[in-house]
Amino acid sequence: MRKQCVKLFLGLAVILWTGSNLLQAQQAPPDFVFYNGKVVTVDDVGVNDNLGTIAQALAVRGDTIIAVGSDATVRALAGPNTKSIDLKGRMITPGFAATHDHPDQWDMLNPLIVKKVVTDDVHIERFLNAPPDEQLQQFPRVLDEAVRTAKPGQWIRISMLYGKEYQWQREVSAFFGRQINKQMLDLAAPNNPTVVRGGFTGMVMNQKAIDAMMAAYGDEYGKFEKDTAPFSLSGGDYEAEVLNTGVCGTCYRYPEQDALYKTKELSEIYRLGLSWMTGYGQSMNVTNIYTAGAMASYSALDRKEELAMRFPWVWYWPPRKDFFLDKYFVNALVAMQDYGSKYFWMGAVNPSTNLRACSTLPGTSPAVKEREARGKCAMSTETEYGRRNRLMVYNWVKAGGRFGGDHTAGDADVDFLMDVIEEASKDANISVDKMKELRHAYDHMSMSPRPDQAVRMKKLGMISGGTNLGIWEGGAESRMRDYGEQGVEQMYPRKNLQDAGVMGSVEMDRPMGYTNMTYFTSLYTGITRKDRNGKVWAPRQAVSRQIMLKSATTWGAHYAKRENVLGSLKPGFWADFVILDRDYLTIPEDEILKIRVAMTMVGGKVRHMVPSFARETGMQPTGAQVELGFETAQW
Repeated sequence: MRKQCVKLFLGLAVILWTGSNLLQAQQAPPDFVFYNGKVVTVDDVGVNDNLGTIAQALAVRGDTIIAVGSDATVRALAGPNTKSIDLKGRMITPGFAATHDHPDQWDMLNPLIVKKVVTDDVHIERFLNAPPDEQLQQFPRVLDEAVRTAKPGQWIRISMLYGKEYQWQREVSAFFGRQINKQMLDLAAPNNPTVVRGGFTGMVMNQKAIDAMMAAYGDEYGKFEKDTAPFSLSGGDYEAEVLNTGVCGTCYRYPEQDALYKTKELSEIYRLGLSWMTGYGQSMNVTNIYTAGAMASYSALDRKEELAMRFPWVWYWPPRKDFFLDKYFVNALVAMQDYGSKYFWMGAVNPSTNLRACSTLPGTSPAVKEREARGKCAMSTETEYGRRNRLMVYNWVKAGGRFGGDHTAGDADVDFLMDVIEEASKDANISVDKMKELRHAYDHMSMSPRPDQAVRMKKLGMISGGTNLGIWEGGAESRMRDYGEQGVEQMYPRKNLQDAGVMGSVEMDRPMGYTNMTYFTSLYTGITRKDRNGKVWAPRQAVSRQIMLKSATTWGAHYAKRENVLGSLKPGFWADFVILDRDYLTIPEDEILKIRVAMTMVGGKVRHMVPSFARETGMQPTGAQVELGFETAQW
């Protein structure tokens, strides 16, 4: 009896102690209170124009939002050490998500970041950013100076950028393999691996660079799939052509990340790059990790708690898609899905290769369809290449894996993808509810989904990432030329998604760091369908400001499968939000392009704050854009 009384007493003591601590935690004052603002919570996640609750204030303790409401209610929580910030009417929204971007590749195109990290003692970096004809005139002198400066065996990397308005992409890219070619680089830099990089994609490399990358991979290179090896072209194979000419579209990833940059420099470039992106209001970036070098760098930053934003990543290692023939490997990867830290977790897998530009549209000339054929349908049943890719995706989905992170162009391969998802799910007895829980995704929406595809996506529980910048930079003109009005109608068709009740998210997928583009360039283009010259393309696909804001916030959180803690401003959610200098919802449409970010908070920490807001709040300006002297962040 006595023992029972002692046990009862101890049990009551534990309950009382636990309750006391819970009460104390609930009563602990916040670290920050933001008041007198327009707090757009985006707590309605439906595919509609309703953004949910609009509040005046919010409070943050640690890495979490603890209160959202009226000024009086939230300010009453403040303690003696709470930092209270008067928003003076400014708007707060959840932090922005970019659900398909490549900071692992774009950060090296940012002169301010690279010059901060890389000196000539490490390797030689030079940048050109002038009108195309001037760049062509300057290039021989810059190359000669770089070679004279470099030590024997030292890497040389020259970036040819596209201008502040990102306006010279076509002209500069056209130099590669023509005026600037492998033979020229071999003659000018016989003792130095040399890479000339375009201001987005595109590269020319000399033989020394090819040899250095081959040496970095060693015997492993012989195990790579021929049609998706690092030196293959989009569409698979053509490796001999790349090795002969030194020209390729996206294979710069491999020599840069696995041979040229060492982990120390690469990690610091990436650390600054994610900090830089918070200056656009971004608090999350979803990306494919392509190389061992990038994986080592980002995971090291996560372990040191130096990631400035959430960074869910996608497995993408097409050189070894044969891994997905191994059941142990596939199931081990399924076990890793959705696991990681609060900042770094594996969100999806693309087990084979990217979907291609093959389209169900006829094209305006035979040349258009011939170009499609060269690129190949990635998942066609009519080619060995397509059948092998289908098998890898089938094995992954059948094991319970989530497909995502894919680059798509035409609509035909999207049909093939959904065929494989349905077939694999059926064969594995995966229920509709489980399929919707997995939330398979595809990205870009360059020419899809058609209305019927959007309906099918809804049935399969799919979500999409999509950029709008292809319209902004003038891509609709070439789409009209090649496919007519229907081709333009299928470019980033956000209204198709909305009509079918499908969530779409926002991608950037451009190296904004050396340009005047911002996150709002993409939002504005989705709302207006205008290119940079003001021409409207396929206006029926335009959506509202509210839809674009949901795409940027809560639907981005759904894409990353963290909608229970991200994408809305609610008590218990992670404290990721942005303070804007004007009201996105009420200003004239064309002023959306002028919106500036005063502050970005991620995980309860101020990651970006411009000098004027810092002076106003008595805090220190911070963030890579501010600290490295980016002119648009110095206000």
